[in-house]
Amino acid sequence: MLGSLDCMKWPWELCPTQWQGAHTSGFHGVPAIMLEAVASQDLWIWHAFFGPKGTFFINGVEYVYGYYLVDGIYPEWRVFVKSFTRHGTADPKRLNFNRVQMAARKDVERAFGVLKKRWRILAMPCRLWDKDQIGNVMYTCIILHNMILEDEGRAVVTYYDDDDPQPGNVIDEDKAANEFLIKSRDIHHNLRADLVEHVSTIPGFETDEDDKE
Repeated sequence: MLGSLDCMKWPWELCPTQWQGAHTSGFHGVPAIMLEAVASQDLWIWHAFFGPKGTFFINGVEYVYGYYLVDGIYPEWRVFVKSFTRHGTADPKRLNFNRVQMAARKDVERAFGVLKKRWRILAMPCRLWDKDQIGNVMYTCIILHNMILEDEGRAVVTYYDDDDPQPGNVIDEDKAANEFLIKSRDIHHNLRADLVEHVSTIPGFETDEDDKE
């Protein structure tokens, strides 16, 4: 699965004074709790972590379910397909890949927009005191969001409960082999290189050099 990862802040209006420093950054200027989420093109949210700023990528979550599109501000990670830095590269194919990736990463932004539109409580500063209750509200909204997508038939995935197991279950050995392949740095870099070449061949996404011709 190739999804998009990004973060969304939920301002915390009633944040206790002694906690405001830990939940405020110079970028936002107000106390807030961050939602880190991965969404695919159908707006299905595959992964969500809700916590204070500075906890991302050290929260113990293993990203072993696929590769994720991220922009250049994210750290190097074996399953992150980062865009290339704008400075230091003049390769038209890489610049074109950045342009296409930015368009693809709008999916997760659309997912955040749907969450706020569907659940008005997320569109306003949080007025709860207890962190556990705040987290429960966020995760409940995300779960209901996915349930609505599934009920409307707009989700790509299919849910199987314990009474109706997935056909062709993967054995433990295959799971371990798949996890090794996903975490391979060489395969990760080859994937990005292949994506750059693939994007350059898609009609309508020609490189700048092709446009000049």
